[in-house]
Amino acid sequence: MLNEMLLALIQAATEFLPISSSGHLALISNLISEPNVSFFVTLHLASLFAVVIFTRKEIYSLLKFDKPSLKLWIYLIIATIPAVLVGFFSKSTIEAMFSSYFFLGIAFIFTGIIIILTKFSKTNSKLNIKNSFVIGLFQVLALFPGVSRSGMTISSGMFFGIPREKAAKFSFLLLIPLTLGAFLLEINKINFSIKIIPPLLVCLAASLLFLNLLMKIIIKEKFWVFSIYCFILGIVSLIISILL
Repeated sequence: MLNEMLLALIQAATEFLPISSSGHLALISNLISEPNVSFFVTLHLASLFAVVIFTRKEIYSLLKFDKPSLKLWIYLIIATIPAVLVGFFSKSTIEAMFSSYFFLGIAFIFTGIIIILTKFSKTNSKLNIKNSFVIGLFQVLALFPGVSRSGMTISSGMFFGIPREKAAKFSFLLLIPLTLGAFLLEINKINFSIKIIPPLLVCLAASLLFLNLLMKIIIKEKFWVFSIYCFILGIVSLIISILL
């Protein structure tokens, strides 16, 4: 149970901060036990509930089905399709990478490079079909452990000049269909029991805290500082891959 609680806290702290929850879970779980991808997916479900709570206003607007909401629906669908297709057909390949410290190291460093580039982004555009599709392509990269989903989607939104807060909210909304899809793919392998409730509750509560923290950091235009952490963790992962 102690391991599960630790992984729940790590999931909450890293799902929304652009430092890759899957990469951290893979890195830590490889040190304390064998990676359990199904448990990771279950933790992501707790983060999903946190997103629904945090973006409840945006979700309510989507349910109005007026002209602005229909546009957003289209953008969300377009941005989701690439990750769904790649995730479905590359599931086994992705799972195998959870056990590679070398791959994790490269992925963390790649995430850091993408994030630090946001320091030079400017707000001069709106969300549209073209940039939502490219954001979706960036989200595909985040299927691999060590590549941050929020880092990829928020950063790519910023690259297109989408306002930081809107890019972040769009990223959070994109998490919903992707997490549901991953959960459905693993649902037959998940062992539901009362023991899983405490880790899920911890993950849910902590996820809400880190969502609010991330938004404050984005508003202060300090999103790029997470790149430093990613670079450090990437180097550490590469060193571990050499030593083990």
